[in-house]
Amino acid sequence: MPRIITITPNPTYDFAVDAPKIEPNRKLRCVNPESHPGGGGLNVARAATRLGADTLAIFTTGGLYGAALKGLVAEEYVPMHAIHVSGETRLAFHVRDASSGDEYRFNLPGSELSASERRAVLDAVAAEAQAGDIVVGSGSLPPMQGKGAQDTFWADAARAAKSKGARFALDSIGGLEPALEEGVFLLRHNEHEYQALSGGALKWPDEISAFAKSLVDKGSAERVVITHGGDGSVMASKAGAVFTPVFPVRAHSAVGAGDSFVAGLCVALMQERRDEDALRYASACAAATRLSSGTSLFKKEDVERLYNSKN
Repeated sequence: MPRIITITPNPTYDFAVDAPKIEPNRKLRCVNPESHPGGGGLNVARAATRLGADTLAIFTTGGLYGAALKGLVAEEYVPMHAIHVSGETRLAFHVRDASSGDEYRFNLPGSELSASERRAVLDAVAAEAQAGDIVVGSGSLPPMQGKGAQDTFWADAARAAKSKGARFALDSIGGLEPALEEGVFLLRHNEHEYQALSGGALKWPDEISAFAKSLVDKGSAERVVITHGGDGSVMASKAGAVFTPVFPVRAHSAVGAGDSFVAGLCVALMQERRDEDALRYASACAAATRLSSGTSLFKKEDVERLYNSKN
């Protein structure tokens, strides 16, 4: 059975709380603490598992928070290939101001990966990937020892996946150009991230659709998806470009919404749904996650309800 295999070289132990009101120079009494696995790839694996996909999460783990992170992944029944590293797994802290609804996110830096630790992650991809799998590289990259090691990491991961007949999807801005030179199955960027490639903001939807299609035509990616906030999302492929609007929901938290989108899209494409349906399903996953609090992800029943609605 094909799997969705995710790579998270810079995972986090995510901690989220609510504060009645955030004010400076005061002790804030927080409530509703939650802990979840974090980092783009881990969130994608968590979401894809909830959707019923066969998954595997490849991630690094080190120190006290790394041990706790492995426990959180196990609690969600996500199959894992954890790679022990010498550095401490980082912490991410999210605080929601209950009086305003504003959300504050504090992400600590990741520890540097040694050359052997970097190689261990890539070796895990090569060992685990098989024909038909979708391998997802997602999230930020930690510092890495060696000249160009960070810049070429995703390109090396894509090469390792493709050597086994797997497809490689990328949702990151680090090491982007070498990865696109290697060629990927799917590239997903949001309304800010695509500008690093385009050179600046483009008009929605025509200019952005044309830009996404140009990357496909160059062979950088088979599919390019750009999510554009409240405007919706576009996906370009050789067949052209398709669009879906966002689902109007009352958001509680945006944490993990983009990763849920990627998970839903990969699941739908693995099921060989039409591009229009796959994009709509991905959008439903993102909207359902925005209904959840803190660092929680969606409930599957919310995804299905939104996807089957008339919106």
